[in-house]
Amino acid sequence: MEYSARNGVNILEVDMRSTLNHGRPTTPSFAKSRVHSAMDAAMPSATSPQTAREIWSQLYPVEFDVRSMKHLLDGDNHAMRDDLRHFMATNKLFRPQYDISIHQERELALQRLSAICNAPPHAHATARRFISVRDFETNPLRIFAAHEIAGLADGSMATKMTVQFNLFGGTVLRLGVKGVNYDDAFLSDIDSLRAIGCFGLTELGYGNNAVEMETTAKYDQESRQLVIHTPSIRAQKYWITNSAIHAQFCVVFAQLVDGAGMQQGVHAVLVRIRDHLTMHPANGVVIHDMGHKMGCNGVDNGKLSFFNVSVPAKQALLRKYSRFDEGEHKNGRFVSTVRGTRERFLKVADQLLSGRLCIASMMLGTCKLALTIAVQYAATRLCVSSGAHAGKSEMPILAYQLQRNALAPMAARVVACNVALEYCKRRWAALLVRSDEAKVWREAVVLCCAIKPLVTWTAEEVVRVGRERCGGQGYLSANRFGSMIGFCHAGLTAEGDNAVLMQKVAKELLVLRASKVNLLPLPPQSQPHSPGDKTKSIKHVDEQRRLLFARENALGALLAKETALASSSSSSGGDDVFESWMMKLSDEVQLYALAFAERLALERLVECEHAKQRASDNGKNARILGLLRELFFLDVVRRGASWFVKNGLLNGAELAVADARRGELCDILGLQLPHLVEAFGIPPELVAAPIAADWVSYNAGDNKGEHVELSWNAATAARL
Repeated sequence: MEYSARNGVNILEVDMRSTLNHGRPTTPSFAKSRVHSAMDAAMPSATSPQTAREIWSQLYPVEFDVRSMKHLLDGDNHAMRDDLRHFMATNKLFRPQYDISIHQERELALQRLSAICNAPPHAHATARRFISVRDFETNPLRIFAAHEIAGLADGSMATKMTVQFNLFGGTVLRLGVKGVNYDDAFLSDIDSLRAIGCFGLTELGYGNNAVEMETTAKYDQESRQLVIHTPSIRAQKYWITNSAIHAQFCVVFAQLVDGAGMQQGVHAVLVRIRDHLTMHPANGVVIHDMGHKMGCNGVDNGKLSFFNVSVPAKQALLRKYSRFDEGEHKNGRFVSTVRGTRERFLKVADQLLSGRLCIASMMLGTCKLALTIAVQYAATRLCVSSGAHAGKSEMPILAYQLQRNALAPMAARVVACNVALEYCKRRWAALLVRSDEAKVWREAVVLCCAIKPLVTWTAEEVVRVGRERCGGQGYLSANRFGSMIGFCHAGLTAEGDNAVLMQKVAKELLVLRASKVNLLPLPPQSQPHSPGDKTKSIKHVDEQRRLLFARENALGALLAKETALASSSSSSGGDDVFESWMMKLSDEVQLYALAFAERLALERLVECEHAKQRASDNGKNARILGLLRELFFLDVVRRGASWFVKNGLLNGAELAVADARRGELCDILGLQLPHLVEAFGIPPELVAAPIAADWVSYNAGDNKGEHVELSWNAATAARL
């Protein structure tokens, strides 16, 4: 049997039933693009995985510019991203290891992070090669880029990175005062890991309501010391990354009590928790190792308690907004530029916003990795064929509708999350200089709190679906889905439980709505029309934008109405609003925030599509972006079909059209998935899953389920 590309046939524009007819195209219409058989994809059963991929690429050539797509999906800091990917791919330290102890796993995560932090700079370079806490001042997008690439190699390492550079280092940099709380040498020590830190916000009894934490920092006027104390078991600092083994410092959040005994709200205090030579806990500091978890066991999570630990108030209290007057004629009076304890808490915990972008970036890397593994395997795993080869294992499972219907919508959702996250990162960076202006900063709050749930929920789903579609191979640790599942579940609740963050999004959106501010305005041609107007097809991009806008607007109007009614129903309006939101309208609150997040993703896809239409690639990337945008939209509709029908935005007939079109797009895009994951730019050595490479050669010897080089070394495999 010979295999060759179908010259001149654009599979993005030709009826996919041409594949049933051995390459002879039929009607060039998307409306009829359904694959009912895949005889064209049959291969000899002994075909090697590498040959199978080559045959697939010949049968279904790439129909877009992979390099240009990679550039779009990378978004920023392109040279650094390529450099870091290459650095990890060519360094054996980053090869996965599985049958190791928790102690070894923790040390491996630290060694990997240290290798990145201390990588030799390029010639004539003065900055850190990959990541620096100073990037928050010079190039904050670089921080997020490093997180995404790190997430490809090791979730534990990436988690330690985000605590060291964002939560710990970023908080010291943003809340501290240079020359008082830190100096350049200390920042360099953070960069090199000579000073490893942790972030002591969460307490055993106070997670999402951390503003009510019990830990205290009492000012002793005579000694000018802050005395840090843990008054109860519930006040233990809990889940503190880096604290169990590696951290020497902790940014401790505590209720600040001034010399007069007045509580001044939650503030951040820099505390040494270990001796820098012996690494023994400091006097009064008790550290408990939290032990084994369901994933990310390279992260040394700990519990911290402080028993009357004294630190110099001037140097320890991160004092950008608050301080004690300690001059010769001062009496240690508390001074703050921020009014109100609630507002002070929001200021000192502000690094959680960039933390949500860091988590989303890591999870985006995981999305890309999981999809790459699942697609690469599906293009090479041969199973039951039909026709003349009936019953023979000669059909790649990616040719099956079951596989494409599962993976193609995931690909569309990952690309949607990618471009939406890129927008959120850029807006956060642009607004950072105005973070003290509450009305302006509200946009950053909404975007960060919306994108983190959208990306992490997507990551969990992509990994779960990908693992299942890989069958039993997906269950083998060496194929990486197990570690990714644990990593994703950490992301669902890290830096804020997703559902709680969505409550925050809904609340802030209602504030903006009351002020007639729309963060995602529609262009004139996409303005909503009357519900009864059925002249527009949901295949049209403007109608897609209208529908998602109408959903968000309807949910916002409902919540605004119910909130106003609850607020006016009695004198205790606050309690009634709480009762309404938490006991009666929880589903609507969650859906309102999700509607905003999904519309954000759709709008960013449209923006990228329009940008590529103006590019010099003959519109190829614009076409595939248009297909991905349409599939993402139809997937959103399918997930919320009952709501759209119940609220009169779609009817049964329109849903049937949408479902049929979704199937067509899965057929079309399914054939391009191997090329699309290539645009993720992950080197094979960094993918590091046997089923994404030569899984036959991997099993030629006794590999003990560990990473071996055979999968990536065809010459060695050929000698066996």
